Amino acid sequence: MPPSVMAAGGGRALLEQILLQAQSFPWSMQEIGLLGLRLDDRRELRLHVWDSSRCVGEPPIHDHPFDFVSQVVAGEMINTRYRVDPAGREYRRVRYAPGDESARSTADSIRLLPTATTYREGECYRQLASELHDSRQLPGTVTIIRMLPRDVAMLSVCRSDDADWVSGRSRAATPAEIASFTERALSWF
Repeated sequence: MPPSVMAAGGGRALLEQILLQAQSFPWSMQEIGLLGLRLDDRRELRLHVWDSSRCVGEPPIHDHPFDFVSQVVAGEMINTRYRVDPAGREYRRVRYAPGDESARSTADSIRLLPTATTYREGECYRQLASELHDSRQLPGTVTIIRMLPRDVAMLSVCRSDDADWVSGRSRAATPAEIASFTERALSWF
């Protein structure tokens, strides 16, 4: 079992205080329905508040430029890992260099089989940078993540042929987004 990241994040009570004073912090937003807040100067710890109803399209199957351990603080999520298998469903795999999403290109097609695991409050999981996955959360689910950067040349996003591109870039969250996400999150506390 992966180590808990709660102690590094200050514990549940501190995270609840952050959510109660959410407008005081510089949150970022991603179009996958993710409100995020960096918790340290090393950019290793990050608080996530999820609202799947705010995801643009289906959650994308993707990998990361870092290994990570994630712990569910409140709520519930399903993390689905995908492995390459000739019997799997076919997806278009789009590749791009980290930090250069605008230079993406369709490299090939890939067949993937999913394995889904549900995580509830207090549970942790570990994900390697190279592992393809997607995740789905109950609205307001709160997770804390500890990231370990890796030297990754290319990132992958796998999509159905008719799926719209969902950007992985972060932008500053609006006050209305912060209020909406954190209100849902606080309902779990």
